[in-house]
Amino acid sequence: MKKQTFVAALLSVLTICAWVGSTFAAPTSQTITLEAGWNAVFLEVQPASTDPADVFASVPDLQSVWRWNANISTVEFIQDPDELTPEQLQWLVYYPGDPVLTNLHAIHGETAYLIQRGDGADPVDWMVTGEPTVPHIDWKANSFNFVGFHLNEGGEPLFADFFSSSLAHYGQDIYVLDNTTGNWVEKSSDPSAPMKAGEAFWIYCKGGSDFQGPLSVELDQSTGLHYGTTLVEQHLGITNASWNQKTVTVSVPGGGGPLRYWNFDPGNNIAEWAELPSTVSIAGMSPGGSMNVESLRLGVYRAGLVPDTTYEANVEISDGEGTRIVLPASVTGSDFSGLWVGNATLTKVSESRVDPEVPVDAGSEFSFRLIVHVGSSGQANLLGEVVQLWQDGTWKEDPENPGTFIPDQPGRFVLIANESLLGQYAGAALRDGQPVGRRVSSAAFGFDGPEPMTGSFADLGELATSITLDALDPTNPFRHQYHKDHKSPEQSYEVTRDITLEFGSYDGDGDLITGVPLLSWGSTDVGGIYKETMVFSGVEREGHTPYYEVTVEGTFLLHRVSNAAELIW
Repeated sequence: MKKQTFVAALLSVLTICAWVGSTFAAPTSQTITLEAGWNAVFLEVQPASTDPADVFASVPDLQSVWRWNANISTVEFIQDPDELTPEQLQWLVYYPGDPVLTNLHAIHGETAYLIQRGDGADPVDWMVTGEPTVPHIDWKANSFNFVGFHLNEGGEPLFADFFSSSLAHYGQDIYVLDNTTGNWVEKSSDPSAPMKAGEAFWIYCKGGSDFQGPLSVELDQSTGLHYGTTLVEQHLGITNASWNQKTVTVSVPGGGGPLRYWNFDPGNNIAEWAELPSTVSIAGMSPGGSMNVESLRLGVYRAGLVPDTTYEANVEISDGEGTRIVLPASVTGSDFSGLWVGNATLTKVSESRVDPEVPVDAGSEFSFRLIVHVGSSGQANLLGEVVQLWQDGTWKEDPENPGTFIPDQPGRFVLIANESLLGQYAGAALRDGQPVGRRVSSAAFGFDGPEPMTGSFADLGELATSITLDALDPTNPFRHQYHKDHKSPEQSYEVTRDITLEFGSYDGDGDLITGVPLLSWGSTDVGGIYKETMVFSGVEREGHTPYYEVTVEGTFLLHRVSNAAELIW
């Protein structure tokens, strides 16, 4: 299979199970049966509470919990659990109800543990609910390592097959805990020994190693595919570290939700952020390990998501040979409040002698800056100028320590639309070593302060405003000191500018305004049709009433450059 075809196909594999709105990543549960005596377990989920008392609250007859501290020393031989003592520095231990001997204060996912219960305890199903963890092992070279792997329960591989492609582990000693005797049993000499999901074991690492399993993933973030409120795109790498070709499959009962994948197919002239399918099974992933990583572009489309609501699900990737990796994914919806800056590009203008209300194609384009601020209530205001500055935080006396002060309100960036207030704030950037503000202005508008616009920005329907330029306004087109007919105020006229922003994705000819599809469209990038009608009052021309009008039209693009919902005026 050609690489380009495979990448396009594999991208369609990566899917989201069921997107739901909450405040944390979609929870999943791992259930492990704990027998009497010693248990070696591998935790694949990050508990919501890491407090050992909370994590093991449902486990009766709990005696102790041990975690190997790989940073202390190498392990040259395997010690039976009954010989462990709290004084051994290579182990951290939790004793329920004994804070003096306890030095293990948090339980984390992607970690192996030894759990000791009373000798006569009945088996109990220990269920841990939390966010799935991303597979990652930091191997300690020339040492035994206490580890576990992400496996498909009921379809686990053999030890020999799982490690066959790793020179650092294949043929090395492996010890599995026998729950009946409480002793470690050597398994490396038994080629038919199966692995077990949720089980931890000792394996020797000869030299250095980055082996994470026959199928592994690489992410931009170590915790998963989390996009928050601003991140748009991430890369996901999938590696076939085995000796054979693999078939990668994903089952998706809930669909991809807001997740998208970049589908580039030059043969069919396709380049788009496409929605994800529900179920795909793809064969032919070539072996090669780190020399053959398929890097995939995954993005999120926030348009239509409820602001301040986090949507999450879990991405499941498996190879049908015993490896099953579950990745958490989440994205948070955002509102439209803040400062939007962009450009309007005029391409049409009406001919007053023909029809002043119908613009026709102009001989060339004309562009100018467009500035809009949206408040927390959704009210949009057109601006001619705005300055970003810094407001220092405030302090208050610590009620628990009189005479000392603690932060009250943190410092923040502010948007100022009134020049008389600039001296009350600090600079937001450094220029030649001096703090200065960031000024954004438009030569197309000379009014002071914000001009309210009708319509709701949140609806992405239509915004409109009307600006009146009196005869003395410096931006009045009739005030031109180099034109013999318009040097004095008496030679100028009042002008009314009726401006409309019609949001959309296409221009009047049906073409994409941006030229390419954007993931951020409808969330942090918007645009549409710009229309303006200019009415010139008092102008006397032969065959016209004492006023005439000109209509112009084009497109506009706006990008949110600040989330500050407050405009100080």
